[in-house]
Amino acid sequence: MRMPCLVVLGCLALAACDHEPAFDASSLPAYQKSLSEIKARLSAPDQRKLQVALLTLAAGSSADYTAFAVANPNAVTNFEALENVANPLTFLDRMRPAIEGHTAASVIRHVAADLDYTIARAEQEANGPGKVLAGVVVEHPRFSWDRSRSKQPTVDFSVYNGSKNPIATLYLTGTLTAPGLDTPLSMGDLSYHFETTLQPGVQEAVRVVVGFPGPWTAKQLETSYDNDFKLKVSNVGDAYGTKLLAVGIGWLDVMRKKRDILRGS
Repeated sequence: MRMPCLVVLGCLALAACDHEPAFDASSLPAYQKSLSEIKARLSAPDQRKLQVALLTLAAGSSADYTAFAVANPNAVTNFEALENVANPLTFLDRMRPAIEGHTAASVIRHVAADLDYTIARAEQEANGPGKVLAGVVVEHPRFSWDRSRSKQPTVDFSVYNGSKNPIATLYLTGTLTAPGLDTPLSMGDLSYHFETTLQPGVQEAVRVVVGFPGPWTAKQLETSYDNDFKLKVSNVGDAYGTKLLAVGIGWLDVMRKKRDILRGS
């Protein structure tokens, strides 16, 4: 009767040794080695969850993972591994407290819980002072790109201040859909500072320079015509630089999407 017991005990000992690998964030090479070992044990869906969690820790909870992926899919993998990125140790320092000695499942749960907390606070704020944004109306948004000269994308629209407060800075998020793009291109960090504050009851035409796109994004946009561009006000600021919302409405949407990925919904 001893042999079966020994076999059972041996199996239990092997199972105990076969634990999930954890992150080693003691150095950049150690992090990259542990990341490779961890991802080798994960399914494709769990690899995506871990990628979202790590990018959130490195770049912040409001970083637009979707926009980053569309802008250059290869860059996401490089950023996750902190390869070929500027100042990789800075990002590793941000991540270290949440990943050192933790498994992939633990990191994913931790980031999802942090997003839950941030989203709950942002939703309370959006349902309070955030209602002011409903009075700030954006009309006739148009995305254009001068391919012949500067190749600098611009966004044109008109904005009406239907709120009771003067607006010094306007913050927006945009989504570009075009036949040449497999996935809509998100623009989550557009802003415009008025030379003179936009007073209540006043409408003004606005042009925002989006900035120079990277080579991969530029190649996609060069072949995109007849685009459908949507623009949404995510926040406003007063003349003293104070934003109405701590977390803009657009970033709230981004955080919800990331939380849904981490939760597996």
